[in-house]
Amino acid sequence: MIIEEADTMASTRRILASALVLLALIALNGSSALAAPPKAKRRIIPVTINKGQNYTISGVEEGAAFGPKVVNNPNALVVQNAPGRIELLGADAGTWKINVTLATGEKVTYVVTVNAVAPPQGSLVPGTAPTTIP
Repeated sequence: MIIEEADTMASTRRILASALVLLALIALNGSSALAAPPKAKRRIIPVTINKGQNYTISGVEEGAAFGPKVVNNPNALVVQNAPGRIELLGADAGTWKINVTLATGEKVTYVVTVNAVAPPQGSLVPGTAPTTIP
């Protein structure tokens, strides 16, 4: 009878010790998450080009995905990427944001604004034929 009580007491102590260690690990993990420095904000690089002009983003980390996001007019840019660079061509008036990781590891956002050279003149409605001469 005494041996069974000793085994029960030992197993109870092991369970309590395990629970205490588990609580300590949870507390340490939670406090380290609270003490972590705030996440650095992305550096914003404004770029303005005209319709028909191109712009090269060089020094891009090879193999890293870039995230283009249309702000205004999805037809404003033609984007092509190559190893170490991204080529932009202004196609129409509009604005895009492009998230890029540079080769240095820095994460930046390019805010690309494309200006149209001139506003559209007239409409695309077909004209009318002139009257006939009698």
